[in-house]
Order: sequence, then structure tokens, then C-alpha cells
Amino acid sequence: MSELRRHYRDVKKVLRKGQGVDSFFVGKYGFSPYQACAHGCLYCDGRAERYWVEGEFDRDIVIRRNAAAVLAAEVPKLRERGIVFVGSGISDGYQPPEAEERLMPACGRVLAGHGLPVTILTKSSLIERDIDLWTEINGKGGFLLMVSLMTLDERLRSVFEPSASPVEERLAALRAFKRRGCSIGVAAMPFLPYLADRDGDYEALASRLAEIGVDFVLPGGLTLRPGRQKDVFLETLRRAFPDLAPHYEDLYGENRPSGAPRSVYANERQKRAEKTFIRAGIPVVVPHRLYRGRLPVYDEIDVLMDQMTRHYAARAGDIPRLKNARDRYRDWLTARKRVFNRSRRLHEEDLAGELRTLASSAGWTELLGNTKLAAFLREIIVDRRTFDEKTLRLS
Repeated sequence: MSELRRHYRDVKKVLRKGQGVDSFFVGKYGFSPYQACAHGCLYCDGRAERYWVEGEFDRDIVIRRNAAAVLAAEVPKLRERGIVFVGSGISDGYQPPEAEERLMPACGRVLAGHGLPVTILTKSSLIERDIDLWTEINGKGGFLLMVSLMTLDERLRSVFEPSASPVEERLAALRAFKRRGCSIGVAAMPFLPYLADRDGDYEALASRLAEIGVDFVLPGGLTLRPGRQKDVFLETLRRAFPDLAPHYEDLYGENRPSGAPRSVYANERQKRAEKTFIRAGIPVVVPHRLYRGRLPVYDEIDVLMDQMTRHYAARAGDIPRLKNARDRYRDWLTARKRVFNRSRRLHEEDLAGELRTLASSAGWTELLGNTKLAAFLREIIVDRRTFDEKTLRLS
């Protein structure tokens, strides 16, 4: 493998800010001090042409050397509280160059100074180097370590994730942060068809993660976008597992822009994975208790309703009334945020107060179109109770 080429850049912006909160990873803001990724995972979606990464994805690494300074200028201007998610589909904050560049602790100290909650998604055990800093942040605003792990098979890891940390090192990092009192989760993705998505694979991973005490698992399958990403993956597959190549060519033969495989296979495997983790006592969404109070209450409810939709679907199938209520609430929130964003005189508490007033009125039930759900959410909004994904009760 050729040597890394480091491209140092000064950037004018580093923080990503959306209108809402990503309800999957539950981040309101996000950034990465790098672009492209030296972990070199052969399935990585970041290789796809849509991301416009220059050069070789795993060799030409852009280093945003002034990331901490720009972050220090941007954070004080934020109008709303929110979890900062470190990572992206095309980079890892703790990829190999970070060992020398040390951009993550510099950025972490900025976030610590403002008491912001932080979530980091990584495939690297290098994060243990900065465990004291992230533990400090956990005591101020909250910290969540999310490790990406698609298999317990070290041979499979070495083929498809050649420069990422070995499986046991990632598990050790989870244990270390758990001992420090930090929340931990696993992005169990992508499960590779016929290699890491058999029932026994799910069960072995669920058992190991339950033993460690992870707070949740986010399972997901492999997508192969037509073009560079798919070509690189299939080339590797033909070398390492030639007998499987025809099966992949059929499974991904529709060449969907999203890279998704045939729906029947994908849906069946996703349901089996989710049910396996739930049986092991592990939620398949980020639990409410891990973001409660770390987001404005109006964003918290938006995320919770989306999480509940996915969680109940994994347990019992589609729930149209819940989806309908979620959509109606989201329409209301989107309209209110348009007003909020147009007026610098308004503050987070103004919109939060508006929601509390609405939740205490008959208009709340009318908005959601669901009496039972309205009463349930009223207890969370007004009484500040917490939803427990394991018992499906409020605490």
C-alpha cells in the first residue's frame, strides 16, 4: 500500500449545522478535522463519486489544521444547545494521521470550555489516548463513544478494514470508557451479505456486546453505490472470496443510486438483526436517556418520536398511527423553526416554552391526532420523564 499524502488546508468553516437533528446518530451539530480516511475500509460509502473527494480516498487525506481555532470562533455563536457529533460518512476523527496531528484533543478542549455534549463515532482505539479529556467532557455536558464494528471475525476485518483497529482493541476501548462512566454504543454496520450477516454472526456479536454493557446497537446492511465504491469492493471480494462474487452481483444488480441491495433480502436481514439485539436486551436506537436534556426539548421530542417509530417497528412491525403523529409534529416544528430562524430576538427557551404551553392544552391532542400518545409525550415535555426502550415505560 502506498504512503499517505497529507494535504494541509486552512478552512473558513468547520461546524455542520442543520435545521433539525439527525435522529439516527442524534447529532445537532457535527464536524471532522479531516476529509477522506486512511482506515481504507473497502466498503466505505465515502469512496462514492457523490462526495467529490479528490485523489485516492484512503491515501490523500485533507488535514484541516486550523479546525480548533475555527471551532472556537463558531461555537459561541450557536443559538441552541445540541450534541456535537464528531465524524462523518467520509472521515474518522481518530484515523491514523491523528496519532501525530493531534487535532482531536485541541478541538475537544474547545468543546469542553463550552460544556457541549459530544458523540464520537470511530473505528480506532487511538481514542483511548484522550480518555481523560472525554471523561472531563462527560462530567460537564455528556459524552458518548460510538464504535463502528461490523464483525468479530478478525480475518474479515483485516480484509475489508485493513488500517482500522483490530476487533479486540475496539472492544477494549468500549470497556475502558464504560469503566470511566461514559455511555457507549456500537454502529454495527455494514453487515456484509453471506459473510457477517448470518444469524450466528448477529447472535455472537449481541452476546459479546451485552457482556460489555453497551447502551445500544445500531445495526445496518451494506450499500454499494454504482461506480467507484462498488467497483473497489467487488474487486476485493473477487480476490478474497471469489465464490461469493456472483451472489453479490445478483444482490446489487439493480444498481440503485442509494447502493441498496434487493429489498426482500435487505428487509429480512435488517429485521433479524434488530430482533437479535433486542432479545439480548440491547436497544436498536440511541436511548432517550442519552440525549434527554442535551437537546432543546422540541428537538428531543422530534428525535424521540422518530426513534419510537423505528423501535416499535423492530418489535412489532409498522405502526402507521405513530408515524402519522410524528409527521404532524414535524410539520409543526418545521413551521415554528422558520419563525425562530428569521428572528434573532427569539431564543431557544421561547420555542421550548411554546411547546410546553401547547403540550398542556387540548391543542396538543388535536395536533398529534392520538390521545394516548399526546398524554404520554405530555409527561415527557412537562414533567420531564424519560422513556425506557427496554421496558417501554416512562421513568
